[in-house]
Amino acid sequence: MHHLQKALKATGAESQNIRLVEDDGAVFFARQERFDTGMTLYYIAVEPLFYMLRDKSRKKASHLLLSVFAYLFQVARIPYHRQEGNYLHYTYDMLQDWKLQDDEEDLEFLQEYSRMEYIGDAIELKIQNPANLLYFEKLVVGFYPKDDFDRDCLKLTELAFALFSKYPDGRIYDKFQEGSFEEEEDDISRQISLDNYISFYGSACGGLSDLLIETVNTDLQEFTSIDEPTIFLPIDDREIKGNNFDFETKLFTLLEDLSILLNEYNY
Repeated sequence: MHHLQKALKATGAESQNIRLVEDDGAVFFARQERFDTGMTLYYIAVEPLFYMLRDKSRKKASHLLLSVFAYLFQVARIPYHRQEGNYLHYTYDMLQDWKLQDDEEDLEFLQEYSRMEYIGDAIELKIQNPANLLYFEKLVVGFYPKDDFDRDCLKLTELAFALFSKYPDGRIYDKFQEGSFEEEEDDISRQISLDNYISFYGSACGGLSDLLIETVNTDLQEFTSIDEPTIFLPIDDREIKGNNFDFETKLFTLLEDLSILLNEYNY
């Protein structure tokens, strides 16, 4: 590695991303490649789905999205904000403590917080039900959209089901570096981790949501690096099965499209 980096430096090529990698009993040089997440907060609001499930005009569309949520929660393993140890769970708790320490009680904030807890717990019970994955395909095939919103729901659900079918065991953290999913004790050395910027959360609107996003952005600005999906491409161009970002590209597109769709639903 020392001689290789020295030789690469002499040619003007970058050497810091070169690694020795072991795969299937072989050891070889490889170039590290990272998936660009675009410094985006991939937060999926659960409140719109809660109200959509109660909306008779969106009953069938809401069950499509319920299966999408179930896939993201059960299979892709997107972190959930009501589970202890989750970054947003900690952040929500911290915001509540701040408000309770204020001299003047913010009733609107406390109402939003209680709603976030109630809805978050209610949706978690639904999306952890295996039946939502068992009938995933049946819901997609039997759905007939009646307007543009329904068509958007169907298109997104088809993308999710195709991803589930092609990668039935695909997890969001599969290509993150080992140990990066856990927070380091030393804040100085900690980089932005997966559950800092990928998670379910309460709502995309309201004072609580605004305060949450402001707090998260302020916190994450303290760190200079971000943990992203990583692969190692052999310098000799040998083929390694699954050594690409096909799953990640489709999953992050799904997360982004789902967030936009939920924001379009008026409740």
